[in-house]
Amino acid sequence: SQLSSGGKLSTCILRPNTVYGEQATFLLELYSNARASQGVLNYLQPAHSERNYTYVGNVAWMHVLAARNLQLKPELLAGQVYYCYDDTPTRKGFLIHHQLLSSADPSVRLGSHIPYWKMWLLIQVHRVMKVILYPFWRPQPFLNLPLLNTIVTSFFYETDKASRHFGYKPLFTWQES
Repeated sequence: SQLSSGGKLSTCILRPNTVYGEQATFLLELYSNARASQGVLNYLQPAHSERNYTYVGNVAWMHVLAARNLQLKPELLAGQVYYCYDDTPTRKGFLIHHQLLSSADPSVRLGSHIPYWKMWLLIQVHRVMKVILYPFWRPQPFLNLPLLNTIVTSFFYETDKASRHFGYKPLFTWQES
């Protein structure tokens, strides 16, 4: 679109799937839960569920390169969607979580799978309790149905589009992250 200064606005979309890093809230919560369970990391993801994980530093680097190249080559990048990627292995989420947490604390060990139906039932009980207790107490949900459905769904991709369009190469390897 045309800007008031006479220039043209160009945008592209960078879409990370699951981002992890040193201050990732979900990893800190998983670690706290594991420590509270004597180091046992239980998980919701079914065995068939896989997803891409990308290190936060590589996502940031991709943003820097995209912003720089969007100014240089707007005709190529404008309107494009780029999935963020690096060399983090595509695999079951609970295995990635375990590998990341156990590298920081070797006492964390993999627990057991919590079935979908149990979590679904807990969410429904929580919803009923919330309605009953609303005048006196407002409990915060620990998990909702859309998030549960996202957790148990596979979503992964394989692409090199960012590399081809604006020369993206991850700054950090899987081992460094």
